[in-house]
Amino acid sequence: MTTASALLLPSASAQHPDPAADIIELAIVGPMVGTSFSVGMQFKAGVHAALASLDQGLLLGRPVRVSEHNDSCTRIIAERVAQDLVQNPPHVVIGHSCSSTTVVAAPVYARHGVLQITPSSTAPRVTEMGISSIFRMIGHDDLQGELAAEKIATQYAGRRVGILRYANDYSMGLTGNAIAGLAGRGIEPAVILEMSSSASSYLDDIMELLDHDVGVLYVTGGALDTGVFVRQARQMAVPFDIIGSDTLVSPIFAETAGAASNDVAFTFFPELAANVNSDRMQAASVAIRAQGMEPDGYTLLSYAAIEIWIEGVRRAGSVDTNAVAAAIRQAPLDTIIGRISFDDKGDIHTEYPAFAWHIWQDGQRVAVD
Repeated sequence: MTTASALLLPSASAQHPDPAADIIELAIVGPMVGTSFSVGMQFKAGVHAALASLDQGLLLGRPVRVSEHNDSCTRIIAERVAQDLVQNPPHVVIGHSCSSTTVVAAPVYARHGVLQITPSSTAPRVTEMGISSIFRMIGHDDLQGELAAEKIATQYAGRRVGILRYANDYSMGLTGNAIAGLAGRGIEPAVILEMSSSASSYLDDIMELLDHDVGVLYVTGGALDTGVFVRQARQMAVPFDIIGSDTLVSPIFAETAGAASNDVAFTFFPELAANVNSDRMQAASVAIRAQGMEPDGYTLLSYAAIEIWIEGVRRAGSVDTNAVAAAIRQAPLDTIIGRISFDDKGDIHTEYPAFAWHIWQDGQRVAVD
């Protein structure tokens, strides 16, 4: 699907959260356990850190209550979580994380008048379902896949290309975008492998990549799975370079791969050097560290998601979903990730490119010029 359908507005019969209720309800939904649990931890740290900026913990004079819900980045679980949540709808959901879970949950929230902000779902479909009450804090995979194709075509010109993907919406969609970008440059992958999550050994797959004389491998898996693969590949002294996508921003990748993570490039939000020394970023960094996390990756995007929501509520003078969504789109908003705005579909627009290249070096994420 390449064009947006008509915006889906909650019907008059939808079960809206009661804007007159004393307590404002906020739900965080993401992978709190399993191979992607580190993303859920970053969500929680960013949200709680940002809410700490509220004077006496009040928004419009009302306390904000936070609940946390695990979807394990699994479609069936995510839909069940969403159905359970809308029995007593929160005023806003921060989540989900994986694109596949966001896609199945978003229509449920929309039908019940719940505002949703995802810090990390990158599949284009997330904002092409015609839902007016969803926003995302990160660019989408059309852009990320094109950036990967450009890097492969220029930096690795003449090398045979391998693609390693997983059977989920995020990985299949992103690699599809990268393959299309390569095709537009006259490049066809030498081999495309489809993997299973949580595999203990990638020996056979690594041997197949070697048999195809791959010179560069594009991987779009989760941080833990990719960490295991990279560690095993480096133990076998493979001759090919490995590049990845935004999931590798998680420290779990570097912790799992160890020294093998060094020089593995991946796409993520650009380094926000212009904001690092701002009072706003400094305060956010202190608050995030107080939550036991570093101000990096999805902690910053989750923090910014709360800034967006708070400003939208204040502009609207209400927690009504339609009013807050309209207020968010009304004018650009200042956040720790810079001045941003949203289009009618809920896609973010920034004053800098949506994605940039980073590498891991000695356990630290380093921006690549």
